[in-house]
Amino acid sequence: MGNTYLNTIINRLEKASQEAQQDFGSLSSQQLNWKPNEKQWSIGQCLEHLIVSNRTYFPELKALGSEAYQPSFWERLPLLPTFWGKMLLGSITPVPKQKMAAPKVFRPVQSQAPADIVQQFAAHNRELIKHLRNTRGFNHHHTIITSPAARFVVYSLHDAVNILANHEERHLYQARRVMEMDGFPES
Repeated sequence: MGNTYLNTIINRLEKASQEAQQDFGSLSSQQLNWKPNEKQWSIGQCLEHLIVSNRTYFPELKALGSEAYQPSFWERLPLLPTFWGKMLLGSITPVPKQKMAAPKVFRPVQSQAPADIVQQFAAHNRELIKHLRNTRGFNHHHTIITSPAARFVVYSLHDAVNILANHEERHLYQARRVMEMDGFPES
């Protein structure tokens, strides 16, 4: 299939792992869990959010290869995937244009991230990349998947893969900004 763009996406995800390890790998547990206020996430929560949200795509990515896979009602509607894909790609950008609230299903589960959250994120990205490589045989523009956030939100696999990469870059940017805030612990 003509999914050569997938190499670029995989490179972006690998780079996200490297940058997370470089930027956050030597931080203390206190630094990883420091929050500027109750409404903002810590660095650890940003990374946990990415793990939680990406993991919700795994069942759909695995199901694509199954002979039992049946597209949902929403996935068969011709205009919805283009509408949702464009809308989400326009709003989930690597550098945020506007603040967005994460759907409940994507929110971090823990208020305190474990000390090894950076390593967990890197391991998780390796698993995500494995799943994405397994989709090489599909036409990403014509394969439609359902968003884990809402059953009626559907988009092409091509858009989903781009959304995943944009989303990671967006939250790494957010995590870096936490380090720059007044009050961030020195160790």
